[in-house]
Amino acid sequence: MKSLRKFTLLSALLVAMLACSLFTPAAPSPVTVTEPPVTPAMPAPTDTPVPTAVNGIPVSFSGTSFVIPDGLGNGAGTEIVPESVPQNGQDLPYFAINPAYVHFTLQGYPLQGKFLDPQLYVYPVQEFSQINEGAAQIISDLQTLLANPSNPLPSQLPFLPLFNAAQMFSAEAQIISFQNGAGVRFLTQYGQAYYPVNNKYLFYTFQGLTSDGKYYVAAILPINAAFLAADENPASPIPQDGIPFNMDQPQQYFDAVIQKLNSTDPNTFTPGLPSLDALIQSITVSGMQ
Repeated sequence: MKSLRKFTLLSALLVAMLACSLFTPAAPSPVTVTEPPVTPAMPAPTDTPVPTAVNGIPVSFSGTSFVIPDGLGNGAGTEIVPESVPQNGQDLPYFAINPAYVHFTLQGYPLQGKFLDPQLYVYPVQEFSQINEGAAQIISDLQTLLANPSNPLPSQLPFLPLFNAAQMFSAEAQIISFQNGAGVRFLTQYGQAYYPVNNKYLFYTFQGLTSDGKYYVAAILPINAAFLAADENPASPIPQDGIPFNMDQPQQYFDAVIQKLNSTDPNTFTPGLPSLDALIQSITVSGMQ
């Protein structure tokens, strides 16, 4: 109990620290742009081949198509989310300012009840950059990363959608291609305070751009690793080969978890990384309709 109280106090103190690393807030009103804010950059070629066929369930909606590989789901909910911008003096938080975008939610996904649902977003780059400075910076960062890939990739990686939380770490980072673009996939967890890496909050994400630079593709897919605790509670049991949460030296703890995630057989995650990569590699974006 004493340990749990100590964790709660530390979490409260660290909220302010993590908040400093949040994405740069957008202005409360649309940004006036006289020139296109983003110069489309051709994503760099990668060593990861783009598959020509994936066995599974094809999904197509509003100019975006992909295949849900066998075992990853039985379909997808689809919608065009309307534009959300400040109007008539309205004040919106930066993470609520979006252009109209295409949104998919995977149905029948093998992991249920996680903090985030399995979903995929397709954003128009120019429109997002014009109305949200934070998103414009993230898009620019991804363009730079793809035009100048480094090995190893940086620890902090571009991420949309905008969250009112901070990226706690990245692992298993790799640049991969899809049918008409490329991006970076990685495992991560977001929060407003330090807490253990766990199977409720851990997710796989892909952040990519179409080859013409017009569309930003983002995916959030929950994933589990056998050595992690079931949830974020520091008192929750961890498997025998798990890594105890060190509330006094959180960076040392995260470094150890990252190393173990990076050394884990890609096929032993749930779902396996190859299956998640195959979904991403099957994506084609021809425009929003």
